Amino acid sequence: VRVVMLYGSQTGTAEEVTSNLVMQSRGSLFKCTACALDDYLVKDLVNEEMVVFVCSTTGQGEPPDNMKRFWKFIMRKNLPVTCLSGLKFGVLGLGDSSYAKYNFIAKKLFRRLQNLGGEILVPLGLADDQHEWGCDAVVDEWSRGLWQKLISIYPIKDGVRSAVVYSLDWPLVDLKYKSNLESFNNIIYSFLKNPYLAALTGNQRVTATEHFQDTRLISLDISAVVDKMRYEPGDVVMVQPRNLPHNVNALLGKTKLLPYKPDMLITFHSLDDDDDSTTSLPKQATTLREIATNYLDFMSVPRRCFFQLLSHFSTDENEKEKLVELGQPEGTDERYSYANRPRRTILEVLQDFHLTASKISLERIFDIFPPIQPRAFSIASSPTRHRGKLQILVAVVRYKTRLQLPRQGVCSTWLASLQPNDRVPVWLKRGGIRFPAKQHCILIGPGTGIAPFRSAAHERTSNGNAGRCTTVFFGCRKSSSDFYFRDEWEDLDVDLHVACSRDQEDKIYVQHRIKEQGEKIWRLVSDENASVFVAGNSKSMPDDVKSTFLEIFRADDYCRTMQSVKRYQQETWS
Repeated sequence: VRVVMLYGSQTGTAEEVTSNLVMQSRGSLFKCTACALDDYLVKDLVNEEMVVFVCSTTGQGEPPDNMKRFWKFIMRKNLPVTCLSGLKFGVLGLGDSSYAKYNFIAKKLFRRLQNLGGEILVPLGLADDQHEWGCDAVVDEWSRGLWQKLISIYPIKDGVRSAVVYSLDWPLVDLKYKSNLESFNNIIYSFLKNPYLAALTGNQRVTATEHFQDTRLISLDISAVVDKMRYEPGDVVMVQPRNLPHNVNALLGKTKLLPYKPDMLITFHSLDDDDDSTTSLPKQATTLREIATNYLDFMSVPRRCFFQLLSHFSTDENEKEKLVELGQPEGTDERYSYANRPRRTILEVLQDFHLTASKISLERIFDIFPPIQPRAFSIASSPTRHRGKLQILVAVVRYKTRLQLPRQGVCSTWLASLQPNDRVPVWLKRGGIRFPAKQHCILIGPGTGIAPFRSAAHERTSNGNAGRCTTVFFGCRKSSSDFYFRDEWEDLDVDLHVACSRDQEDKIYVQHRIKEQGEKIWRLVSDENASVFVAGNSKSMPDDVKSTFLEIFRADDYCRTMQSVKRYQQETWS
């Protein structure tokens, strides 16, 4: 039975969820094909019987980049209201409730498919990254409901595997060892579509050496492609990170968690007849070390499906019993306590279950390990003032849990380790915020949230727009330790207000500075048509700032009106 699975993914999460759904179906009655929404021939939708949509929401309630063409088509007003009357559909949204437009695309797509005559296969699923168990809390339950509904329509035949019961089926790939030592330079880039290998020209720490947070201004040279890699303030750059050598050695070195020669050349071939897998295989001979360095995300926290799959390799009774327990839906609390709360990595799980790890077949590595996802960074440089350069402000992630070793961010730690002329694979994406050319802008960016506003301030000044048309609210802990770009603001002639939370006994945050300027802000917004932009950490800052503006505006509907016409925009991250 054919089931089409279409995803709209900005950072790779929706693609990974879709890939897991396809894996669950392998060997069952259901033949699942998966692709990005914009790679699907949308006119074929009218002929499909069952389609599952997995989609995220970006920026200010916009579809992901690989869903934009589909979105434009499906929202056309001239589509017949019965054109999808033969379609059964399910929609799973992946979102973050700290955003104002939480799961906006999934909600709107669900209603649109209904309005075009589609029949609901399963209720709308809305996963929230802010949940203590992450998106899995909803994804797992929704997935079970999907398979149970499909099985109720198409009962299981004798000898056919059930997609509800997670069992091991045929591997995704076949492999062959190669004896000739041919070149395998730039292996990583066969996984990616069109990255540019930008040379690192700067890796400057911009926080005081005694400050707990290491933040870097990373500078990349794009002068050779400056006309092709055009960006605007508010845009983001995608960075494809690598695993650090000592972590790769922990997986493949003397301990040999994976008992294979790490430097022997291998070629991979897909066993999928229709080549409909969401996994991108290396297109040339490579080594296990290169794959572990550039592709396998073994430093992430494992999801439930990882434990499910790993349990099938185990021949040790004790390890198998524990893995089965961690992989069951009923084991959510224990899995959260073991993996999620302490942020235990896949590498550390394999070390705990080393007898099972040694049984993982090489053909299964693309099944069991998720791919390293690219990271998005707001661009901190101005395309005019910093022509030929691309700069990002990176807070190096490092923190303690109850585990002995500190937790480290894969991408930020890798970037901080780079030396001049090291290459960084990057590509551009349109950002979620856009700045007006001449109207007054009120920019609120505590911490690294200041990055896109530094870009905007430089660009406005470089293009002859007076700096006084820009009001900036910046927040840090101490003026002596983490006041980013301190020496630049005076030259930019902006109206700068700084909240240094630890420079006095009573903590002062950006919302307090905004309140102090309440009358002036109201005048700018009501009389001069000023726009408000907020960027930074998504914990409590965006809500605190918005509450302050609601006090200033003295009307909820005024703020809603500003949001609807994109005069109040926010770009936040967890």
